[in-house]
Amino acid sequence: MLDYAGQNRYATKWLLEYPERRLDFLDRMGEFSTLSATKLTGMPMGTDVGRPVENLGLSLVRLEETRLWLATIEDTEKILGEKKLAFLNARRWVHKQQQYAGAVDKGRPGWVSGTQARYTDWFYRRYGCVSYPDPKTLTRWWDEIVNIAVRIAIARGCTFQE
Repeated sequence: MLDYAGQNRYATKWLLEYPERRLDFLDRMGEFSTLSATKLTGMPMGTDVGRPVENLGLSLVRLEETRLWLATIEDTEKILGEKKLAFLNARRWVHKQQQYAGAVDKGRPGWVSGTQARYTDWFYRRYGCVSYPDPKTLTRWWDEIVNIAVRIAIARGCTFQE
């Protein structure tokens, strides 16, 4: 049975954490270029028992899944227009601020007012006039972006689990 809400939550997580996850992916890719038979890679030393090939294989599988999700988010961003991309960036910024503050994302969406203010600031700087979108508009935009990401992820064969 399909878990639509779970797919949306997982895609939301990827959409919001894309910049950090991309940097982490690039760091992990760099690690594979410096592999050698050392204790750091899981190779057994002395009487130690290790599974270096298995560990490497699992790491590569996780890395490939990450690559698929990063490509999914990049394709989603390509589809979005300028205003929705600015909205997505404002939403990411507010999410990051909430994480630093230790806010819990339950109940009424706490991201709406911060995103609304950030988007309005961007709109004024870009167009020279004020546009203060309705909170329902912002939540509708967010739902549309998440739906696009989920559809692309399904088409790419991404998994919806950690």
